[in-house]
Amino acid sequence: MPTHPELALALVRIATGAILVMHGWQKVFSAGLTGVTRQYAAAGLPLPLLVAPVTATLELLGGLLLLLGVGARGLAGVLGGVTVLIGAARWAHGALPAPAVEITVLLAAGCAAVLVGGPGRPGVDGRAEPGRRSRSRP
Repeated sequence: MPTHPELALALVRIATGAILVMHGWQKVFSAGLTGVTRQYAAAGLPLPLLVAPVTATLELLGGLLLLLGVGARGLAGVLGGVTVLIGAARWAHGALPAPAVEITVLLAAGCAAVLVGGPGRPGVDGRAEPGRRSRSRP
């Protein structure tokens, strides 16, 4: 059976982006930024009035762009870093339940895979990654 690493990377990117979009949507439209700010403050995160809207926006818009494959490597680095930092801060204050630990680890791993391996194919961006050869179609 032939392997398809580009397709595998695309699947990881799409799944990670979709989950981040859902989390951002929940922060903005379901829980609301006020509720998220309160949660972050209770969890001991620094500057919750700034961190809540920034993370919500990054997850919603950055997750959508990641899902589409636009600027995937850079976004994966930023989104993965934010995911790890927020998760670590919540964990340090005992405000990260077990299911949230699991999703945090999976999101961080998905972002790391895209950061290291690239966006895979298909993607909206359509550009070849630096150092990779473009595949020409007949």
